[in-house]
Amino acid sequence: MRSEPIAMKPSDWRKNLPRPAYRDLRPVPVSDPWFSVYDLGHDTYALYEDGQYEESIPYLVVGRDRALLVDTGNGIANIRAQCRELTALPLSVVNTHSHIDHVGSNYLFDEIAAYDDSMGLARRTAALGYFHEKAVTYIQGSAVWKEFPKGFDPALYCIPPYRITHWLRDGEILDLGGRELEVLHTPGHSPDSVCLLDRTARMLWVGDLFYTGCIYTWLPGGDIDLLIESYERLIALFPHYDTLMPSHNEPAVEKELLLEALEGAKKVRRRTDDFILLEGGRRKYPFNRFAFVTGPDGV
Repeated sequence: MRSEPIAMKPSDWRKNLPRPAYRDLRPVPVSDPWFSVYDLGHDTYALYEDGQYEESIPYLVVGRDRALLVDTGNGIANIRAQCRELTALPLSVVNTHSHIDHVGSNYLFDEIAAYDDSMGLARRTAALGYFHEKAVTYIQGSAVWKEFPKGFDPALYCIPPYRITHWLRDGEILDLGGRELEVLHTPGHSPDSVCLLDRTARMLWVGDLFYTGCIYTWLPGGDIDLLIESYERLIALFPHYDTLMPSHNEPAVEKELLLEALEGAKKVRRRTDDFILLEGGRRKYPFNRFAFVTGPDGV
């Protein structure tokens, strides 16, 4: 066990950019430099916010009749306008969960779907948004390295309230016309977390359930036991997808990482001493390409 500050990314986090994972992806020229957009094939685009330390990745998924935006990012730039450069189809949003870096531009959209969790996190977030005092921490100091988009005022930055127009159900099918995404309720990171499975394109959107970075279980509603159950559910579905679409850092990562994540989460649950102590007593359990960050009690 050793100690380090609570910050999940060091102040020089951008030294990792550009991440090697993007070298083999096809960039798409766009008008707003805040987003680095990549064509992932199968009419799917990653709208990567590499200028902010969360490195959020909303995804635009295009069907024959409709398009779906998986999360809306940090709300720093106009992601709706960016999507309109990529498709003219009717456009709606699905939130993988209601944390600030996933719902930042929800207020720009008329159709928003989310999972109604037992803690009511999604409902409360929709009703309140995130006040400036919370949101501003995402843009202070070394958190941002790109120039802010034209018209963005850091002094007024907040996440406005928004209206959820559809409550998702586990097992529900979202039909985009010639393309279907299955909703999977997968708590563990948060109680309202969902994944989206495209069996035809063999892609699985996993939100913050897994990504190459620090995976949190210490936020409100986080639960290491539920995380393990969700990993086991997704691993059982291996025959139906090849690629994970995480919401941070790197898109299109290999599904086999979930096997490592499952074993890592089980190790965390055993409360081993193999962790880094962070400020506030939180624990960071490092593994190869990811880490788990828990509360002081190890869960």
